Amino acid sequence: MSRSRAASGTGVALTLHDWLSLTGQSVLEVTAGPVFCDGPGALTRIRESLAWYPDDVWRYAVAADWSRLRQEFPDVGRAGLRGDEDGSAVIAARHVRTLLHLAHLLHRCWPPYGKWLAHSAARLPGGTALRVTVQEVLRAPQWRSRQSALADAVEQLAVVQGEQGLPTLSPATEPFFDRPHIGLREMAELVTAQIRGPAVRALPVGAGTAEQISDNVSVLVGADARRRLVGG
Repeated sequence: MSRSRAASGTGVALTLHDWLSLTGQSVLEVTAGPVFCDGPGALTRIRESLAWYPDDVWRYAVAADWSRLRQEFPDVGRAGLRGDEDGSAVIAARHVRTLLHLAHLLHRCWPPYGKWLAHSAARLPGGTALRVTVQEVLRAPQWRSRQSALADAVEQLAVVQGEQGLPTLSPATEPFFDRPHIGLREMAELVTAQIRGPAVRALPVGAGTAEQISDNVSVLVGADARRRLVGG
């Protein structure tokens, strides 16, 4: 897949690296809100072309969020078991952000930047239940309840994934060896296996799009910087 959908009638074609360099916020700045006058129809065609990722890129991004979660999912409990509740809470909060991003991806909704991410996620289908669960994560006083609430959020999104026609696992979590922690099963691998295009299959496993690689505002607000980030 060297090129994906073209912005019909605009002379603009989006390459794979164009798609990877987009952030949800950059797309929303063009596609959100009403259009009161578009006589030539150019803006409408651009908005239509940015409706959502091509399927392979979508799967790649979904798999990247699952991969990121899996890498440090047990560390919420591992830090807590060492007596570092603050460290456990910091790791859990980072997982919450990834889960909220993943919720948008699964529902094919562009995720806004951090200021609006939780608010937007709460408005997704099933978002109220997810919001309650992530609040339990963020307010948990100790690591056992924190990791349990995180696991509940994962299971909710694993169900959504199946509803959206992607392969899933039930349960999506599992014990972390013989320790009192929770790990994540091979959700990323399941989704990655459905990627068909050789160009997307050749991308770095688990790296994802620009906004998954970095949350540095100075990078994400610059189109050229985002393209460099994804190798474009």
